[in-house]
Amino acid sequence: MTRTMAPVDEQLAVLMSGVDYGDPLLKQQMERELRERLEEDRPLRVYLGVDPTASSLTLGHCVPLRKLRQFQQFGHHCIFLIGDYTALVGDPSDKNKLRPMLTPEQIKANEATYFEQAARILDPQKTEVRHNSEWLSKLTFPDIIRLMAKFTVAEMLRRENFRLRWEAGDPVYLHEFLYALMQGYDAYALACDVQVGGTEQLFNLMAGRKIQEEAGQRPHVPITLPILVGLDGKERMSKSKGNHIGVDDPPEVQFGKVMSIPDEVIEHYFTLGTNLHPAEVQAIMAAMRSGERSPMDTKKLLARTIVTEFWGEEAAKRAQEHFERTVQRKEVPEDIPEYRVREGELLLDVVVASGSAPSKREARRLFEQRAVTMDGLVVEPTTPARPGTVVQVGKRRWVRLV
Repeated sequence: MTRTMAPVDEQLAVLMSGVDYGDPLLKQQMERELRERLEEDRPLRVYLGVDPTASSLTLGHCVPLRKLRQFQQFGHHCIFLIGDYTALVGDPSDKNKLRPMLTPEQIKANEATYFEQAARILDPQKTEVRHNSEWLSKLTFPDIIRLMAKFTVAEMLRRENFRLRWEAGDPVYLHEFLYALMQGYDAYALACDVQVGGTEQLFNLMAGRKIQEEAGQRPHVPITLPILVGLDGKERMSKSKGNHIGVDDPPEVQFGKVMSIPDEVIEHYFTLGTNLHPAEVQAIMAAMRSGERSPMDTKKLLARTIVTEFWGEEAAKRAQEHFERTVQRKEVPEDIPEYRVREGELLLDVVVASGSAPSKREARRLFEQRAVTMDGLVVEPTTPARPGTVVQVGKRRWVRLV
């Protein structure tokens, strides 16, 4: 019998790359279950759920998206689920405190461009887009009672973040328990074979297996991936922490941000933040460790790879030239934006109004770090703006005052 899908071992090598469960035995079990599904030689139903809790995606969001894309490239049926109902609660998986609840209006505004951004990685023509409000909004109160009856409070409090809050005397609210049940119900509603998510979501994914099994479905295979650390190399990538690379960041900004990461997380970024084959990543890192390629050149390759995947080769080439000219050789770029100064305007206001910083709070932080200069001299937020000068904000933003 001729196979219609790629060889199972070839698929497993790619699909299990970077996957982590925090438990070697669990990984063996899940790899075995995935192998069994792949041996059925059919397109699997694979889904990834993303809650629209912010208006734009980061490179961190792209880690599970890349895994979904790998399944897609092997011919599996991929579903991009927008969690417009789970966002009403907010996933507590990675939080040590109550997550703020969003209004339906905030959620709708946030999700406006989600799939457009996700399509930078996924093939939009081969991706099914769904919203979990399709089924969660139809559940009656008796349905929710039956769903809650499948889980105990003890199970919920075994989750590390809930347990730590409980032991510290911090409040744990009942509605937070619903999140895992809602995400678990998604797996049942979609009748999925595989669910992709972050390692911090493993509890939610395992809840889905339980709900599926009790409903008579075959429990899906969770594929969980580590969290991508931010530019500081320590904390998770997050817009609120300002340590992120945005999917919509211009090529020059993406390139410059990648060049700022610590050397010790280069491999982490290659593995989780690019589409390179695991064997290619190993070869690159071996060359760096042997001294054949310097950390600086390895990081440039990483930055070029990331920018190419979002913006194309030409944009990546221009971004590298921009970095080498402005950061390494400290030249002022020729095509910097202009800003017309108003009488009596201070540099703090100029930095925000010109778009060089997203808020006054962030602008003040940059001034405190002595990261704002005017014609090469460090300035204060209260320094008067002067037409005819060039202001540099951080390493990658300039504005010519006119």
